[in-house]
Amino acid sequence: MNAHADTPLIHRFVRAFAAAPCVLVTYTIFAVAVTFADFVVTPLASDALQARLVPYTGWVASRFYAFTIFFAFALIYQPKGRSADRFTITGMLVLQVAAGAWRFSRPTAETFDNPYLTISPWRPVWTILIPCVWMALLYLPPMNRFCRKSCEPQGAESGHRE
Repeated sequence: MNAHADTPLIHRFVRAFAAAPCVLVTYTIFAVAVTFADFVVTPLASDALQARLVPYTGWVASRFYAFTIFFAFALIYQPKGRSADRFTITGMLVLQVAAGAWRFSRPTAETFDNPYLTISPWRPVWTILIPCVWMALLYLPPMNRFCRKSCEPQGAESGHRE
């Protein structure tokens, strides 16, 4: 008999989310919020606000965070392959850091007084520092234990069968 047949879907959703480490839940909420803000709120904002944000975040603030949302949820809800999902999130964050470092290391070009071409000296905070902090947090001991958890039932680990 399927053990999940008697459990309502919402309980399975909440139980898995609550069992995930706080850092993973926080990262998932952060990635969803940044992506939502970038794709829904920012286009509705005034041109002046958009022009003020772009020098700090780049043209697409959620560029790499949006791609990690799937893998963050897979990490929470898929017991198998957690290390691979975490590695994929890390890989996307490494790409964010590399893109941020490359863009910041280039000599400043003419902006023609266009705020969308301006790069703030604070941009590395968004493009390098914050992704590096997330990468470090995703490899803390609670996350390591969570990724090592087996999806096998208790009896299967010791070789017992019912």
